[in-house]
Amino acid sequence: MKNAPATAGTGLRRVPAALIALLLAVVGLAAPHAAAQASSEESVKVRVVPALQKAMPGDTFAIAVEFAIKPRWHMWTSEAQAKALPPGMVTFDSAVFTAIEVQATPAAAVTVAVPNIQWPAPHGAKADVGDGPQTYAVFEGRAVAYVPVSVNAGSAGEVRFTVATRFQACNENICLAPATVEREVTVAVGAVHEAGLAEADVALFKGFDQSVFGRIKDNPGMAAAPMPGTAAKPIQFGLFGWDFTLDPGSSGFFPILLALAFLGGIILNFTPCVLPVIPIKIIGLSSAAAGDRRRTFLLGAAMTAGVIGFWLVLGILLSTVTGFKQSNQLFQMPAFTIGVGVFIALMAIGMAGFYSVGLPQWVYAIEPKHETYLGSVIFGVMTAVLSTPCTAPLMGAAAGWAVTTDDWRTIVTVFGTIGVGMGSPYLVLSAFPQMAKRVPKSGPASDVLKQVMGLLLLAAAFYFIGAGINGLREEPTGLYWWVVGATGTAAGLWLAWRTMKLARSTGTKAFFVAVGLGIAGISAAIPPVMTYERLPWRRYTPDAFQAALKDGNVVVLDFTAEWCLNCKTLERVVLSSDEVAPVLNESGVRLLKVDITGSNPDGTAKLAELGRATIPLIAVFAPNGREVFKSDAYTAAQIVEAVRQARGR
Repeated sequence: MKNAPATAGTGLRRVPAALIALLLAVVGLAAPHAAAQASSEESVKVRVVPALQKAMPGDTFAIAVEFAIKPRWHMWTSEAQAKALPPGMVTFDSAVFTAIEVQATPAAAVTVAVPNIQWPAPHGAKADVGDGPQTYAVFEGRAVAYVPVSVNAGSAGEVRFTVATRFQACNENICLAPATVEREVTVAVGAVHEAGLAEADVALFKGFDQSVFGRIKDNPGMAAAPMPGTAAKPIQFGLFGWDFTLDPGSSGFFPILLALAFLGGIILNFTPCVLPVIPIKIIGLSSAAAGDRRRTFLLGAAMTAGVIGFWLVLGILLSTVTGFKQSNQLFQMPAFTIGVGVFIALMAIGMAGFYSVGLPQWVYAIEPKHETYLGSVIFGVMTAVLSTPCTAPLMGAAAGWAVTTDDWRTIVTVFGTIGVGMGSPYLVLSAFPQMAKRVPKSGPASDVLKQVMGLLLLAAAFYFIGAGINGLREEPTGLYWWVVGATGTAAGLWLAWRTMKLARSTGTKAFFVAVGLGIAGISAAIPPVMTYERLPWRRYTPDAFQAALKDGNVVVLDFTAEWCLNCKTLERVVLSSDEVAPVLNESGVRLLKVDITGSNPDGTAKLAELGRATIPLIAVFAPNGREVFKSDAYTAAQIVEAVRQARGR
């Protein structure tokens, strides 16, 4: 399992694991079906006790987290301890460590120094898993961890602490399913302080080292989080094989995160959702560039403002509206998806010049031949809306982390930065309009270009309308892909035909005919590719997921939706490739599709549990429930390796 979310400076690492049988499972020697038959909570009882029940501003105290582990059962130590084990004790790379997270409400009332947890001393358990006899570091028996807490100045009222522990219990034969146990305790912050503990609980704190508060006072950064209430779990970023982790507890974390969010925003412009509209803006800027350069820049700035404004509003909604926790959640409403498709269709008709249908005046305002400031803002908003079904590498992990913090400042800042990144290329393009001057501005060639772009935009409209209709159906249909493919094919053939008629230069004629035939060929291939399924996907439910693990299967979760072009592209190009499909079709691999085209509360909850707010996402789990791999931008080699690793090979 990967790290669970943490707040108030929490430094969660990996969730619990245990001893010998887990080691055996990792190397493929343990019985796979034994791993998830019961919960680890059956062998480990957790109790949480604060040293003070009433406190004053300035007070310091500890919260004790007591693990009562049954005889002959074990848990791994914390990851912090694994980095500095006593002489003679070892761990291994695939170990899943015990972790604690604490969330205080209100977060500003206290400082929870989770990075300074005082962990119990590890015990040594001997085993031989192929490297000879080794002594592995574990917790066993009664183990107590202490979380240091300081009451901040000016605080008053009740503070509620939610303490979540993640662990996995193993004995010499089996490993139980990892468990997350939450306990809530409260401390009243007022005019007096009071221990109010039973004698047995007073003894519980005899092992706590009070000197930690002196060290924190000398070095406040030891306990501080980037912002009150922000999650401090490590964040995994993946970019098609280039993977790295960013630790919120590290110096410079937040600026680096914002830089990645900015870069992810730029990459959004090159996703299948947004790419079709970029030439439209280039056409508009090329027309404006023929006149006033200052006006050209202001038009680009207006579009950029529309892009940024949408992402800021989205961040505000995510941080304030109950139940709204995903940036692409709007597309789970079929009416919205269909509405976007109709809007794009109107844009496409205007783009192609078919004005006889009597479009509303506001449509003409954003048609490239009639550039206005309001139209540019609306075009920017539309472009940003189109980006939300897709997730660019880097920005998905940054956005998912921000949403889990439940801190509105963090969420709005991160989402606003994504908007700045997405809008910046248009601002640069408007500042240097000479980059768009090669686009023909009038005449038959210009008309052909606009007609072709209008047809391609119409294909995108049919895609969103079809995806929205699928959201209303219990069983999705792929018929709309044939309409999309036919429209795209018509665009390519029209470009080739008109080029043959209009072009005079042999080189120009050969180039644009080749482009047109290429567009037609790709468009014609889309329907059979998108409607062919070579993998035995089953529908995800929590029960199906647990049953698959209980049966000893490696489980692959694919988070997808009909309106998610990135998802469809990765599914066909990577998951259904000749390299990956045979591995996913092997016995002992269960494929579960988490389709959030429409309302899917279970799928949405699972996505949030994995710390993400966007799709696509793929996650691979070992039979014991351990998360082996998770990414929104993956390669075929990564999927094959993840499945092999989950099998313990």
